[in-house]
Amino acid sequence: MESAASEMLARIALVKPVICPNTFMRMEVAIECRGEQCDFLNWLRSAPSGERRYFRDRSAKFEIAGVGKCLASKFGEHEKFDQHVGDSDIASQSVWFVALPFDANCALDSAWSPYRNIGCVLPEIELRRDGQAHTLAVNVSVDTSFDGLKQRLQALAEPLKKCAIEPALVRELDDLGETKWTQVVQSGLQRIRSGSLRKIVLARARTYAASSPLDPVAVLARLCAFESSGFRFLIEAGQGKAFLGVTPERLLSRTGRLVRSEAIAGTRPRGVDEVADRLLGESLLASEKDRREHEFVVERLREVLSGLSVSLRVDAEPRILRQAYVQHLATRMQAEIRADFSDCDLVALLHPTPAVAGAPVDCAIKCLRELETIGRGLYSGPVGIV
Repeated sequence: MESAASEMLARIALVKPVICPNTFMRMEVAIECRGEQCDFLNWLRSAPSGERRYFRDRSAKFEIAGVGKCLASKFGEHEKFDQHVGDSDIASQSVWFVALPFDANCALDSAWSPYRNIGCVLPEIELRRDGQAHTLAVNVSVDTSFDGLKQRLQALAEPLKKCAIEPALVRELDDLGETKWTQVVQSGLQRIRSGSLRKIVLARARTYAASSPLDPVAVLARLCAFESSGFRFLIEAGQGKAFLGVTPERLLSRTGRLVRSEAIAGTRPRGVDEVADRLLGESLLASEKDRREHEFVVERLREVLSGLSVSLRVDAEPRILRQAYVQHLATRMQAEIRADFSDCDLVALLHPTPAVAGAPVDCAIKCLRELETIGRGLYSGPVGIV
């Protein structure tokens, strides 16, 4: 890492400043890891808090960490920025971090307001792993402070191993008590019994007080130690503001015109041994209720994808997707879409699914606005990279 940072600093010294507002330069250098993968989360912990970002896909083949903010825009408008290579080498395509609210038509409340202007962010400094290839890159815009960039690169050249001391957590009383929560659930069930809804997915918040300040990167590392699979993400929005998690759900992935999506709905715990685990999985596959609710998600995704595709393949039957503590029903889909759909179009059409909202989706969203007492913000919204 130190040699890569030194090489990057030497290249930056030779770069002419960017003068076009809709242009950014990208420079990258390969990192020699000597058969070992870089510790991305430890690298992030060495960076100043407030503008750190992280993503790793479920297969663990792709991992990326970002520090700072080179550019920010609304999702979709990021495509207006042109990438230039800052030196003679050919750089790979830059990656933007995306974090969108669950309900774009609802104003963000005070807890989520810091995330209002970070829907699509290009980091200033990037560490990337694609397979076994590691690269360190910088993105430079007209607003970049080169002196500040050099200082941040020097600080990240040798990430320090930090001892993570986990603070004690104490659960605080919820504004929405169990009695009120039960009333909300009963209201949702009544909508189903009346026929206006087939499914509704309600959310509530729980608050914990920590005995000392929390490092969100350390929290994510701890979470990943318990759940080794799933998509991992971290989005910071200033000091003390972070949204992070590990989720099995893929809304979509895209390579050219090839789009993959998944219906994930229906859950059982993992068994205490192999036999119990298998029996729990079989009970999930045999459950009429879980299969019916899973099919709501399959129907919605199939309907959307068939309307924008020239071909569509859907698994004939759901399979079991196992995580550390739970197992889900999962149905995979693959579509070849028409060329006139952007990433922004796809996300707008596919989100939200019945897995996070309910069915029918439009009716479920209206019901959630009436019943839920929290602003979901980014929770259950699309998070990832483009």
